[in-house]
Amino acid sequence: MAAIGCGAEVDSGGRLSGNARTSDSLPSAPAAGPGSFDPMKYAGKTVRIVLVDREWDDLGLRDKRSELEAATGLKIEITTLALDALDQSIAQNLRSPESAFDIVHIVGFAVASTVGAGLLEDITGYVSDPSRTPANYDFADFPKGQLDYAGYFDVQTGEFGGDTLYLIPGIESGSCIMFYRKDLLGGTDQPAVPTTWAEYLLAAKALTTSDVAGSAMVGANDVSNFLVDWYTRFITMGGQLTSGSKKDKTLTTRFDSAEAVAALQNMIDLLPYSPSAVTQYGFKEALEAFQLGKIAMWPAWATIAGALYGPDSRVKDKVAVAPMPADDGNPRAIRGGWGLGIPRNLPQANKDAAYHLMTYLTSKDFEKYQVMTHETDPNRSSTAADAEIVAALPYIPEAVKAIEKAQILEIANIPETLEIAGNVAREINLALTGAQDAKTAMANAQASSLATLKAGGHLA
Repeated sequence: MAAIGCGAEVDSGGRLSGNARTSDSLPSAPAAGPGSFDPMKYAGKTVRIVLVDREWDDLGLRDKRSELEAATGLKIEITTLALDALDQSIAQNLRSPESAFDIVHIVGFAVASTVGAGLLEDITGYVSDPSRTPANYDFADFPKGQLDYAGYFDVQTGEFGGDTLYLIPGIESGSCIMFYRKDLLGGTDQPAVPTTWAEYLLAAKALTTSDVAGSAMVGANDVSNFLVDWYTRFITMGGQLTSGSKKDKTLTTRFDSAEAVAALQNMIDLLPYSPSAVTQYGFKEALEAFQLGKIAMWPAWATIAGALYGPDSRVKDKVAVAPMPADDGNPRAIRGGWGLGIPRNLPQANKDAAYHLMTYLTSKDFEKYQVMTHETDPNRSSTAADAEIVAALPYIPEAVKAIEKAQILEIANIPETLEIAGNVAREINLALTGAQDAKTAMANAQASSLATLKAGGHLA
């Protein structure tokens, strides 16, 4: 009996979903025959799924739950948890005698600590089995970059990629792009769309008025202040986060490098041109301020900020996007995204029913509905190229370019990724609140990361 988690539904607490832009129905499976996919094969089973909260991933499933249940005969129980709570709950469930969840939502930064620990089911054979996977599923439609980050993992070497599939990319992918007000930036007699971080600072200053802040960021003690705002600046200013190798216990970080300090200083320099409460902003607060017309520019996760084009946004007709600024001339940001996986510590019947549902949640039709209705970034190539989606959500082509160029966080292949990210985020927040300067903050970040690397056996 599962000891952790109840599998009961928890309200998402997410944004209003608005009206769906498409009424596409869920995929229809071919009629069942010998060895073919039977949509009702697991009718009567309950599948318990846990998803991240407040990133909109659960909203399409909630919209379509009744339709899915009718199409499969399954009963679907949905739980949503904030990132930290989700990470802790999944870790506990995967190590319990039996998981309370049949499908778990794994962020790329937690793949090493879950898949890498041998706690997820190998689903390589499931995909190629026509009795498990519908003939029209088209696994080849997932881009290699996302599959190598939120799909395949080599447990023996502890590296992304390889030949063994543990996750299906979903329900969102994504990297970061710059969202801006096209009525304020890039026009005649207006500041140009910035391409470097110095230009970004100057534009933010020029755009700031009593009603509109020139820029926004995640300034709170939140891992995205590290993953989005700091890391993007750092790598595009020429920073290299790690050296050495975890294999020979020489892995070290460079949080105290000149580029690391400069990246944080740029964030500090933007404070006068940011909302007064920006040091308490997570992505939700930044998104809401932009939706209300109070922000001019915002480098952000595309899968989160896509809601600026949604029905709840007052500026949906005034938003444009551009690549992230880059001092090195190579705009790029961190690779994000999630995968859906199945705990190893489940009865086989639960695993079979879980994968059955996953084939619907990661199908072309479901993803199109999810992206069109809730503005999350696509995982499939066909979704990204869909003319109807691009017409409704014009940021998607730029978001897809960002995904194609996205860089995997250099420490994402160790189990302590989120621990290090949380420690660095705390130091960044302290610097933004004025408790310490940029150099001190990054020296503290370096000291804490080295201590974590040594405790984890990655640095002698």
